[in-house]
Order: sequence, then C-alpha cells, then structure tokens
Amino acid sequence: MKSVLVIGGGGRCHAIVDALSRSEKVDKIYCAPGNAGISSLAQCVSIKDTDVEGLLRFAKEHAVDLTVVGPEASLAAGVVDAFRKEGLLIFGHTKAATQIESSKNFAKELMSRHGIPTATYRTFSKYEDALEYVRSGKFPVVLKYDGLAAGKGVVIAENFQDADTTLRDMLLDASFGEGRVVVEEFLTGPEFSFMCFVNGEEVHPMPLSQDHKRVYDGDCGPNTGGMGAYTSLPFITKEDFDFALNQILKRVAKAMKEEGMPLSGVLYGGLMKTQNGIKVIEFNARFGDPETEVVLPLLKSDIYDIFEAVASQRTCKEPVWSNRATLGIVLASKGYPAKYEKGFVISGLDKVDARVYHMGTTLKDGQLLTSGGRVLMVVCEADSLKTACQKANIEADKIQCTNLFHRRDIGHKAFEMTQILDGKALSLKVKEKIKAQMPEIEAKYGRTPSLAVIIVGENPASCTYVRNKVLAAQYIGFRSIHIALKEDVSEQALLEKLEELNRDDSVDGILVQLPLPKHISEEKVISAISYQKDVDGFHPMNVASLWLGKPCTVPCTPKGVMEILKEYSIDPAGKKAVVVGRSNIVGKPMAKLLLDSNATVTIAHSRTANLREVCLDADILVAAVGKPAVIGADMIKKGAVVIDVGVNRGADNKLCGDVDYNSSFERCSAITPVPGGVGPMTIAMLMQNTLECFLRRMKLTESSSR
Repeated sequence: MKSVLVIGGGGRCHAIVDALSRSEKVDKIYCAPGNAGISSLAQCVSIKDTDVEGLLRFAKEHAVDLTVVGPEASLAAGVVDAFRKEGLLIFGHTKAATQIESSKNFAKELMSRHGIPTATYRTFSKYEDALEYVRSGKFPVVLKYDGLAAGKGVVIAENFQDADTTLRDMLLDASFGEGRVVVEEFLTGPEFSFMCFVNGEEVHPMPLSQDHKRVYDGDCGPNTGGMGAYTSLPFITKEDFDFALNQILKRVAKAMKEEGMPLSGVLYGGLMKTQNGIKVIEFNARFGDPETEVVLPLLKSDIYDIFEAVASQRTCKEPVWSNRATLGIVLASKGYPAKYEKGFVISGLDKVDARVYHMGTTLKDGQLLTSGGRVLMVVCEADSLKTACQKANIEADKIQCTNLFHRRDIGHKAFEMTQILDGKALSLKVKEKIKAQMPEIEAKYGRTPSLAVIIVGENPASCTYVRNKVLAAQYIGFRSIHIALKEDVSEQALLEKLEELNRDDSVDGILVQLPLPKHISEEKVISAISYQKDVDGFHPMNVASLWLGKPCTVPCTPKGVMEILKEYSIDPAGKKAVVVGRSNIVGKPMAKLLLDSNATVTIAHSRTANLREVCLDADILVAAVGKPAVIGADMIKKGAVVIDVGVNRGADNKLCGDVDYNSSFERCSAITPVPGGVGPMTIAMLMQNTLECFLRRMKLTESSSR
C-alpha cells in the first residue's frame, strides 16, 4: 500500500484527496496544509504550499511514495525540481514548464511560434506605451498581468478610462508585483475548460467543464475565482472536442517537449468557441478550481495509477470516465470577491446528500467556521445536467450560515443556451474543401473555373458583397472577372454584356449583383444569363427544375441555410417550418428544400395578417424579407431555430437582420447572427455552384468530342 502527500488546501485539493481516498492502492494520505474538510480523509500538516524545503523534508521523513501538487504557486516555487533532484516521485510540472501559466507572455509567444490559435496580442512593460497602444485600438480590450495573480490578474476594459485605471494598477502601482502586461484582442463566444493529464507528448483528456466567474445570478457582478461549474457541455460538438485536443492541447505538449520543457502533470486549456473557431484564452499548469471538483468525481479509473505513471514518466493507460453529468455550486462569504468577514459558524452539512468540498473552512473548538472568500462547494451527479442542477440547489440550501450566499443558476448556460449558428466558420470549411480540389482540376482540364461578377452602380452594400465574392474566388483559385458598370448604364448594354459572357467558353459562371437600378428589369437580366452559367440559381429554368426535382443549380442562400442546418445536426424532418418571404431567389426555393427534408412548410409574407401567430407555430423560422426587425421576440416560439437571411442597415446605419437579434436571442435554441451567419455561406455556396457549373460544362464538352 502507498502513502501520498498532496500539496495544497482548497476545494481543488479536497477533490484530489477524495479521488485518492477511493484508490485501492493508497492507505495513507497527507495534505499540506489541507483544511477542515480534507482532515476527515487525510492527515493535515501545517506546512505552507510554497515552503519547498519544509515539504521536501516532510516527504523524506515520512517515506512518502508519491507527492501530488495542487496549486500553481507551489509549481512556480520549483517544488517539482527540488523533489526530483532528491529522487522523489512527484506529479507536477517543473518550474520551467510552469511558465505556460506563470507568464502570459511566454504562453503567447509559444502559441505564436507553433501556430496555435489564440487572440492577437502585444506585451508591454511601460505604462505609457501600453496606454498608447490601447488608445489606438478597439474596445473592449483584455488586459492580463504577466504573472501569477491568484486568478485576479485579468481585466476586460470596456472603455479607455477602465483601461487606464487597470494599466496604472498593474504597471505603476504594481498591485501584483513588478511585471509586464499583455494587451489582448477581446474574443466572444462560450468559454470552456479542457483539462488533460500530460506526460511529454502523451495527452489524456478529462471531461470538459465550464465554470461561472461572475459573482451573481445571470452572470452579473465582478469576476471571481469561480462560483460554480458543470460538465456535459451541449454546445461543444465532437468536431470541436477533436480540434481542441489535437490542434491545441497535443500541439502544446509537443511544443513544450521540443523546447526542452516537457509537461508532466495537468495541462488546463481555458478555451473559447468563437465565430472563427476555437481559440486559447489561457493555459494553466495544474488542475482548475472549481472545475476539478466536478470533473474528478467522474473518474472510474484508479487515480493513483495515473499520478504514478505520469510522475514516473511511464506510459499511462487511457483513463475511464463516467458519462453522467455533474454540477457544483460554490457557497461564498458575503462581500466576496471584495472585502468579507471570517469566523462564521457553518452547520447542516450532516443533512447534505452530495459531495461537499471545503474551500475555505477551519475547525475551532469543535465548530466549523468560514475562513475564506469561497467556503464550500456542493457537487451533485445525475443522468442529466438539469437534474444535477436541481439536486445541487436543494442540497446547497441545507447548509446553514448567516454569512454565506450562492448562485442558483449554475449550468443555465448549458440547458438554456442559445446556439449561435456560425456560417462564417462553416463557409471557410467549404472554401478550403473546394480549394483543395484545384490542383487536380487544373491538371485534368488545363485550367480552373472562372467566375464573372457584374456590379452596376456604387451601392455600398453591393460593393462589399462583390468584393467578398471576388476575394473568395481568388482565394480558392478560380479565375475571377470583375465587371463594374456605371449607374446609368442602359438595360440593353447590360444585356449585350451578358450575351457576350454567355458565348465566352472561358467563362463558367456569371452573376449579376442585385439590386439593380430601377430603369433595368431584374427579371430580364436574370433570364438573359445562360441557365448553364447561372451560379446564383435565379434563372427561371433553374427555379422550375428545382420544383420539378430535376438537376439544376440550387440558389445559393437556401443551399447555404440547408448546409448550416446539416452542420449543426438540426434535422427539419417532422418539424414545422415557416418561411417569411416569397421571392424566387430565397423564399420559394427555401420552402422547397425544407419540403424535400420532410418538414411541414408554410410560406408567409411580411404583411400576412396573422404573421405573429404563424411564426409562433414554427420550429424552424426563416426570415427572408429584407426589412429590419420584422421578426421580434414575441413572434418566436420558445426553443425555435431562427435563420435570419436579411442583411439590412438599421437606423444607426449598423448592419442588422430581419430578426431583432437582441430580444430574440434568449427565446430560440439556435440563431444565425448578422453579419457572420447566412451571408458567408451564400458566398461559399456560390463558389460551390461555380465549380458544379464548370464540371457540368467540362463533361458536356467531353461528351460532344467523343
């Protein structure tokens, strides 16, 4: 049987000790310094977690078989280096490897060198230089102290005044000590924690988790060390998980080994799912807190075997985890994270039917007292996250203390989260797939597809769309022909230009950017494009073929919407779909594609008398009207999927959709943003249609030459 020393004393270390207590190979656990809760499972010893000499001496004197390091301060103090020098087995990273957490700049430079996705940044040691850089950039901006700051060294500055105050605090007043500041781009999207056991390049993932940093319900108030956490994250797909594991965590492990600082403990990735993919917010060199408290209860393997294998730098068997959900609620002292009082009596723990991890408690004269900002964490496990949340709130309420409070909405981000359907990221995936085919196509046919784009006049929105379409074509490797005509060009001149392009065998796709000036008939122009080169899919022949179920070019926007639904595993079959908008360009083709997917479809108009009632019946609501905020929150069924096709200019001249996004966000289960939703996918489908038109023309040419 083995003896283990755990260094640390908060809730994280209580969870580690709890996991070790379930090991069949461990009969003695020491914890330095420990806390009142840990004392029921381990022998607590009054040695500070940064007292390297004291910890080393204790381990030798008590013939400890294995030491496990909890807090970052111990790692940064070099405890692992000292133990290894004496030939003692210890689980944790060296001081050099711990830089991935102890220095934000080190981590940023490492990611930059090895192409690991993260926010753009600059590092400053002088207040004046940092302030000038912030002044010239965008807000909000993220300011990070380049060093350990007990989870309090990151500030999101909403404006210049906030940034100035924070920079003064960090660089002039040295609140966390002498150091530098990393000024970082502000990213948006749901954050999540990805912890792994790492031994060199060997990486073993733990269940994903998410914590709640804000102190009050609804994610309000100042940031804390974490007011609760949960596992089972519905907004992370298998593709997201695989990308994060293979392109971030494993690449970091490999990079650290290549640079002579191999990891040998826990690597914590604080990640964010942005509209441009998953990016790194931060790395920690140890178990997260409060994430550890909800993750380790799911471990079915013997944790001693994992710790011992990593510490010995031997191959570790893949850990086995439960697929149940866990949720934990932190009980904190009133006033936290600002000033708070200590020494309040805690009772009722004997009535709690859940795991309770102690974060800041002490025993005095037989009574359990508060001794920190975060005091206890109640963790419940269940088959569903919602059930775990309900249980945790019930159990937390059983704990009695006049000076404790807790949030009641931990986990709401998961079971009430509105998913953002990110067309921008998906469009890039589509374009990359097409781009990869270009070398083979050019080798076979002697050229790549060509796309002619015509714009009439200088409408700002149209110019932006055309520029993006031309850039997309060039990026993929198509030959693009950009034709700009003046606003007063005659209808006949435009028709003649189209006929010229129709006859040109080197042109495979033709599109005319809409809308056109009033003196030109859009119907005539669309009909004048050869249906075989109509990459927009607007030609009457293509629209008719779509409804008849014959081969044709499918209009880009409806095609893009269907790709988005497919990407996010939203199956229209059996659902009620409402399409608001009756155009041949979007509305009617969209309805047909939904019908083909076995949905029940209603086509409405923005002036439909009972439009609100019609929309409220929709499981999938597609707005394709072209008028700002036609659809409001009161028109959306709770939990509906909302596809906003409209891109308009609002009263403030900012881009907005047909749907009032801000009020509707909380009503639906999924929604496309504007911009960044359907628009990028329309362009991607335009590229796909161009390729399809090219291949059809090449096959016809081959057939006629035989």
